[in-house]
Amino acid sequence: MRGAPGKAGGKPRNEVVAGRERKMTISELAREFGIAPSAIRYYEEVGLLSPHRDSPRSQRLYDDRDRARLKLILRGKRFGYSLSELADILALYDVDPTQEKQIVRTLEYGFQHIREIDERIEELLEIRGEMLEFAEAFLAMLERKEGKEGERREFVEAARKVIGELGAREWGTVSRPARGASAAGGSRAGSGKQGAGRGGRGSAGRISREG
Repeated sequence: MRGAPGKAGGKPRNEVVAGRERKMTISELAREFGIAPSAIRYYEEVGLLSPHRDSPRSQRLYDDRDRARLKLILRGKRFGYSLSELADILALYDVDPTQEKQIVRTLEYGFQHIREIDERIEELLEIRGEMLEFAEAFLAMLERKEGKEGERREFVEAARKVIGELGAREWGTVSRPARGASAAGGSRAGSGKQGAGRGGRGSAGRISREG
């Protein structure tokens, strides 16, 4: 039996009692995960969380299930999962407590996002290489200019050093899921570019223009 609030030996309203799981307030849950309470309310509004209420006007209370769901939501958001994808994954847990279907669906979405990340990395590496090429071209134009030789020479030498350091940087090839695993990821298996390695070797390390 809970003690009266404010008295010696009393327990907070959301404390563990008689073997029952602890229920947390929205402030406590937000503080634990380092997010704003408004974010938790939003996840509730879109149906991803369903806190317990004794009455429509009573305080929201979140149990261990809500905490686990919020942890999955925040991790999924960090990995680029959409709210609809997260809702799909969470709904599978309700129909399959073994989590087997949930794990399969999580992997399917995950492989798709990994391929999208690989493609974006390659695009960024290509842009990086083009920027180095332009920097080299502009630096050459500056070297051909007349006037203020001493001041310009100092800048050109420093800029040349920066371009050399940036151009010499190595970028590893991005690993992709094995072909069998990719096939489980859906219809996009095997699609996309050949990885970020080409961008790293072919453009990021290139300073001068080809041809």
